Parts: sequence; structure tokens; C-alpha cells
Amino acid sequence: MPTIRAEFHRLRAGAHTRARRDVGSVVFQVFDGEGRFHLADKSHDVTKGDMIVVPSWVEWSLETDRGVDLFAFSDAPIVERLHFNRTIISEGA
Repeated sequence: MPTIRAEFHRLRAGAHTRARRDVGSVVFQVFDGEGRFHLADKSHDVTKGDMIVVPSWVEWSLETDRGVDLFAFSDAPIVERLHFNRTIISEGA
């Protein structure tokens, strides 16, 4: 679709992402597995069926002990078309 991006993400057991900030919002739904989202200074445990929203420019990361499959949709195509897309990925683990 020209205004919404849909993606599927799989993180293997023991994986964790680096913290990042993006212009544009993302909604994640846990398709299978479980993990922990870190949004700014708060952490949220998620499991199958849960949804979590990552607002624009909020630092976030994800970790999982057992593995997690996520469906994500975002407003990235709109942000990119307006040339507002920016991402900062932290250097640390």
C-alpha cells in the first residue's frame, strides 16, 4: 500500500536489537513467542497476541530469550515520501 508498510520480523532465541530512534510510528503485534520491548525508560513484556506501539522518535529496542515473531505496520512510506525519514541507532549493545 502506498501509505502503510507491513513487515514480518523474526528474532531468534537470545537475540536483542540495538536501541534506535526513528521518525514515524510503528505498531507491532506478537505473532508467536515472547520478548521484552524497551521504550524510552520503560520495559514491557509481550507474548503472543500482544500489541505495542512505538511512537515517533522514542528510543526503543527488543530482546527475547525464547524467540519472537512479530508483525509490524508503520507510516514509513509517508515519512519517506516527505523526506522526513531519520533513524539513529545506538552504538552500544
